[in-house]
Amino acid sequence: MRADQLATRLQALSLRQLRSFAAVARFGSFSRAAADLAVTQPALSATIRQMEGRLEIVLFDRTTHAVALSEAGRAMLPHVERLLTTAGHAFVDMRAALTHQRPAIRIGVMPSAMAMVAQAVAALDADDAAPDVHLSDGRSDELVQGLREARLDMIVSAASAADAPFDRHLLVEDDLLLVASDAHPLARRDAQPWRALAASQIVHFAGGSIGELAAAALLPYGLAASPRYRVDHVESLYGLVRSGLAVGILPRLYTHMVHHQDGIRLIRLVAPVITRKIMLLSRPTLGAEHPLAADYALRLHARLAAAPGAAAPDSAEY
Repeated sequence: MRADQLATRLQALSLRQLRSFAAVARFGSFSRAAADLAVTQPALSATIRQMEGRLEIVLFDRTTHAVALSEAGRAMLPHVERLLTTAGHAFVDMRAALTHQRPAIRIGVMPSAMAMVAQAVAALDADDAAPDVHLSDGRSDELVQGLREARLDMIVSAASAADAPFDRHLLVEDDLLLVASDAHPLARRDAQPWRALAASQIVHFAGGSIGELAAAALLPYGLAASPRYRVDHVESLYGLVRSGLAVGILPRLYTHMVHHQDGIRLIRLVAPVITRKIMLLSRPTLGAEHPLAADYALRLHARLAAAPGAAAPDSAEY
């Protein structure tokens, strides 16, 4: 079959057929998928046969006791799931439009940026015509996956080359800070060069990509995080720092609650200043899929980019 013929036949598939395909793939069983869809098993089997016949492609490998996606079915599944997610959101938005409710916009945010994003959303929400913004947090890899699958309209995340082919807008260059106890010798100055950490035990903070970022920054000076202190949570890092056992390295956005942490001092790390780029990411097709979300992304970017601490120059990026 020619590629143009296949494209035409794919476009002719109905949402019912695509939901049937996704359900069988999810359950690995015609009987369980039929029960979930509230249809009979013979009807579901007929739907899948119609799809396979229409496309002239085997989507499932069947045996007496099992059903599994074929190679073609595995290739097709993520695109079907993305289409169904987009369709589901479109139906919700159509219902909102017809019932004069506010349309929904779904934004995923890395935890350290949530306070910044929430403040911007609250300011934009003062408009009576503001959309119904849904905020959720997650690791950067989870957010990127949600954006790829169209479960999220846009995300705020630390950017990397792997985030392509998304549209990206710089929000903040988030600099790394030294976190030390008030009594630590390094806390006597507002800024310290990286080489000054040579005599200190450094907490290995494994949360997200921060451990890798700090390790890359320490490497040119022959330094490394201590194997004695490894933590996954910011509160654990603060506990070690407050005790004086070690110092920590965190991006500035992680430290917005430090004023509640008695006995802890934040010190700028210089020579060089090292930053990570915090980006607003969206799919290039967002304008066609959800014009209101595309317009909101522009307004959110403008609000965040104008916030204090946004996009500092003269820094080294890792």
